[in-house]
Amino acid sequence: MPARLAEVSFTDGPEAAITALGTDGGVIVRDLLDPDVLSTLRADMKSAANAYHLGSVSDNDFVQFFWGEQTMRFTRLATRSDAFFEVLGHPGLLAVADELLLPHCRSYWLNTAQMIVLAPGQPGQYLHRDADNWPQVNRPDGIEITVSTMIALDDFTESNGATQVVPGSHLWDDYERYPEPHEVVQAVMPAGSALLYTGRVVHGGGANRTDDEWRWGLHISFVLGWLTPEEASPVGVPWDRVRDQPEHIQQLLGWRCTTLPPDAAGRLWTVDYEDIPIALGLS
Repeated sequence: MPARLAEVSFTDGPEAAITALGTDGGVIVRDLLDPDVLSTLRADMKSAANAYHLGSVSDNDFVQFFWGEQTMRFTRLATRSDAFFEVLGHPGLLAVADELLLPHCRSYWLNTAQMIVLAPGQPGQYLHRDADNWPQVNRPDGIEITVSTMIALDDFTESNGATQVVPGSHLWDDYERYPEPHEVVQAVMPAGSALLYTGRVVHGGGANRTDDEWRWGLHISFVLGWLTPEEASPVGVPWDRVRDQPEHIQQLLGWRCTTLPPDAAGRLWTVDYEDIPIALGLS
């Protein structure tokens, strides 16, 4: 197991990141965001955070535990910042998602885009696999069904809760095993960089042990088009917000149908079996 995650750049293409994901299940991509995009996103998300609270209001004990009492989460990021569309359509991120997901579908969804903000005093998160949202298809002999990105809007450090990752855990033959402490590394990285990781690698938010430093992370994940996403994007992001976006962005956000694997002829997520904008007369 590596002592730390590999660090690559998209400057020369996505191949190095894809290779590292195959080996370790996670990789740090340096300087993912243009400085202007980073600055705009940071300002927009910190402004949006003024309307939110720490912890979950759910009456489900496990949801509250998983969420974190000192963690703020919110979605609908496409309504919060124009700069978000530049991130969602980032060619490097989509190239990685294409490589991991398109062998198993013709198109994929945005699974969720959410801010995950750790306040001082937040303990480390329960280590988990994102693909456990779909437990019947998440298994050692299964396929990749989701791929995620955690973008640092401020520096991720060991002390403020940089994401914990267990390299190689996506290759384990026992998905019931919980990792030992020595198997865990942290994705320490500067603002504007990103942690890419597969849905089958064990990971979780780190502990924020600082007194006054908040950890601002923007999570984006994609999921196979024949599975239900975590976030109900078209409910939270209205058509008027995506009307002028390219069709592939509209589709990621649930405003166009998705197709089944190459050997099937069906379409999913339709109205009157038509693509949503056609059936509803949107323009």
